[in-house]
Amino acid sequence: GQATGVFVDAAMALVTAGIPADTDPQRERMLELALQRAVANGLTGVHDMGVSAEDLALMQRFADARRLPLRIDAYADGDAAALDRLCTHGLYSHPGGRLQMRGVKLFVDGALGSRGAALLAGYSDDPHNRGLLVTSPVDLEKAVRKADRCGVQVASHAIGDRGNRLALDTYARVLGERSRADHRWRIEHAQVVALEDIARFKPLGVIASMQPTHATSDMGWAGRRVGDQRLRGAYAWRRFLDSGARLALGSDFPVEQVDPRLGLLAAVTRQDRQGQPPGGWQPDQRLDAGEALRGFTSDAAWAGHDEDQVGRLVVGLRADFVLLDRDPLRVPAAELDDLVVLSTWVDGQAVYTAMPVLPTP
Repeated sequence: GQATGVFVDAAMALVTAGIPADTDPQRERMLELALQRAVANGLTGVHDMGVSAEDLALMQRFADARRLPLRIDAYADGDAAALDRLCTHGLYSHPGGRLQMRGVKLFVDGALGSRGAALLAGYSDDPHNRGLLVTSPVDLEKAVRKADRCGVQVASHAIGDRGNRLALDTYARVLGERSRADHRWRIEHAQVVALEDIARFKPLGVIASMQPTHATSDMGWAGRRVGDQRLRGAYAWRRFLDSGARLALGSDFPVEQVDPRLGLLAAVTRQDRQGQPPGGWQPDQRLDAGEALRGFTSDAAWAGHDEDQVGRLVVGLRADFVLLDRDPLRVPAAELDDLVVLSTWVDGQAVYTAMPVLPTP
């Protein structure tokens, strides 16, 4: 091999193994600061992908002490031991209603920027490289079958078109004639997908869990990686939505920033915060503000089996909401990232406020 100075995906373990472990007080402080940052940005809940047993225990301690200001849908780290624990001990819900673990996060391929995402053909800027599978097809299917037997929701990281096809093929084999059942299996990112595979999501009942800011972060180089033809199925939110697939939107923090306003801006404009490029990148894939807001709220709640609890402001659901200085459905699209979070509310109680709030009766 050639020393490039870039550690791709699993090779990062060579680096992380040498980093001293955080102490318990450090981990507690990091979680506390992360929660504060999240609610200050208007988040009332998160789907935390790849949670270790150690991290879940920390979250449980916070939940026991009523220190969780928002809801956490935790998805177990996709190693065999994590899935074994879920199968042995069952799905978890904290009695306080702000922490649960009902799913597992599996990994199919690597990332596009490092040319680790698995492609059906070679990278346009590295033709002899088709990326890599971080989980073998055999092991992926074994894990999905085990999760299916245990009633565990499956969420699979897949970025390249080969990775997405492998995930879809695996789901199809395991589900068989049950594809129309209410399994709500997910593909996380669905970043570069063959056009014919986009049409498979709805019939299989698979959720496309996508992150709008990935497009605006990657747009400067994504075309060089995959070329114009494959780019038609890249970051293709409009094509997914028009196909009838369920589209759950998020941020993928800490890869991207935690702020959902940046996601709304990216989804509606396909531009960065400086308004570039003019007219938007691949503008035919833009969403309107209502579609983007639904992706971050009610459809995200549905993706976590939480639609009877959160995601909409209707009688009978929990009062989780954010108060903004302006209506995101009415402001100019270019100003979506300038919306001011005045307060964030969970269970009808203010968990963050930037202004005085009268006490609730």
